[in-house]
Amino acid sequence: MEAVAPVAGGTMARILSTVASINITLAALNLIPIPPLDGSKILMGLTSTRTQYLLARIEPYGFFILVGLLYLGLLDPLIGFFEWIIVTVIKVVLP
Repeated sequence: MEAVAPVAGGTMARILSTVASINITLAALNLIPIPPLDGSKILMGLTSTRTQYLLARIEPYGFFILVGLLYLGLLDPLIGFFEWIIVTVIKVVLP
């Protein structure tokens, strides 16, 4: 039984590239330190009790804050930065 590898520039390669791009974007989005996302949990582990309390208080409104910031395009640079970090790590791990 032969393995089927995607041909460079083929339809399957484009699909895999798109799926990988979507996954990287979603991972970068999840690292943003707004309370409903995992990035806020990382931030809470690195900050003072007072900051943790502040983040916990805005958590019920975090989804609305996130949607508003995404709508205004204010998170685009931050998402791009996290995407760059993720892609750099992938390139180091998988040369």
